[in-house]
Amino acid sequence: MDSAALLALAVIVGVPAVYLAARIWVSPFTGLCLWVLLLPVTKTIASLMGYPFGEGPIVLQKLTLADPVLLLTAVGGWLGASGSSGALRERQGRRIVGLLAAFCTVGILSATLGPTGSESLIELATYFWLCLSLVVICKLLGTRERARRVLSAWRWAGGVACAAGGAATVLLWRGNLDNLLVQGGRVAGLFEGINQLQSFMMAVIPFLCARAFSSAASRGARALHGALVVIAFLSVVASGSRGGVVFAGLSIWLMVMLTSPRLCLVWTCVALLAAGSAFRLYERHHDELPYGVRRAVSFIESDSHDLRDMSPRRADQLLAWRTVFAEHPLLGVGPGGFAVTIPELVPGGLAQEMHNSYLGVLAETGVVGSLLMFGLLAAAMARSVTFLRRTRRARDP
Repeated sequence: MDSAALLALAVIVGVPAVYLAARIWVSPFTGLCLWVLLLPVTKTIASLMGYPFGEGPIVLQKLTLADPVLLLTAVGGWLGASGSSGALRERQGRRIVGLLAAFCTVGILSATLGPTGSESLIELATYFWLCLSLVVICKLLGTRERARRVLSAWRWAGGVACAAGGAATVLLWRGNLDNLLVQGGRVAGLFEGINQLQSFMMAVIPFLCARAFSSAASRGARALHGALVVIAFLSVVASGSRGGVVFAGLSIWLMVMLTSPRLCLVWTCVALLAAGSAFRLYERHHDELPYGVRRAVSFIESDSHDLRDMSPRRADQLLAWRTVFAEHPLLGVGPGGFAVTIPELVPGGLAQEMHNSYLGVLAETGVVGSLLMFGLLAAAMARSVTFLRRTRRARDP
């Protein structure tokens, strides 16, 4: 690439970046909305630059597009002209910050005393970044209007995830098994990990369903959000997650039941009547289906493909957790230590599978870190309830 092309690329990337940085400095809440919008884009800079998975500079392997936005938002919130302490002035906000600081302290201790050593500090930076995001949200989300704008950004983020997931599903059906959006025959979208896609879709589907079934929304908006719900569910199916398919289907069914029990009963009867024909059609075209789809619905087969056979490098989660937790129950094995254990249990095993496990926090930070995390969740829930009560009083004086 010659100097002219490099200069043009620098201008194309630099001018919007400088504008966004200035805008976030003046209005940090804009940065919060942009950060929410970028949540479905967790591809690291290394992946976007074309490095194979696990290769490239370690900083680029951890850095995503949303990270600079969060950093600018945090700096602007504390030092900018319009920064406001918001929820941090209240006791609940200070309690959340204190629990986050204690959790990071436990992470540092487990990284120092654990067997993984200094390598844990890299994973600890990820923990700290998640803590910082929660602090920024508590700091800037203080009014009902701001909550409405963040919710709107969240729905737009769902649209971005559905667009990427839908495009990836089309590519998968056309036989493209490895590209930016598809990993090994399973849809990943713009997420770095496949498990991240199904987790995000399960979180965003209820909000899309609420808009699709809302009588206050226009007919076009309801049709659009209904289409997004269908695309989100198909993306989960194509991602190959068996649990994701079940939970996503239950989420849609519950939202329909809460909105219209009669319509839910009709849809359930139609689904049960069509299940037999759909299963025969599935058996007829089983070998033609993409790997991700076969993996996701393998639990319905009479001669079910065991998940261990379809994913030979997947470790037993409970066995790995018991092995790690039994050796370091108090402070854990250290951030990142859970993933390091996988190749020892399963030769050639993928560490990413276990790193995304919900048991990871308990194994990596031990009982102390887990108690702090549960306290943090309780404090965040109490803060949410207080916020909802306050907005209800403001709406109904």
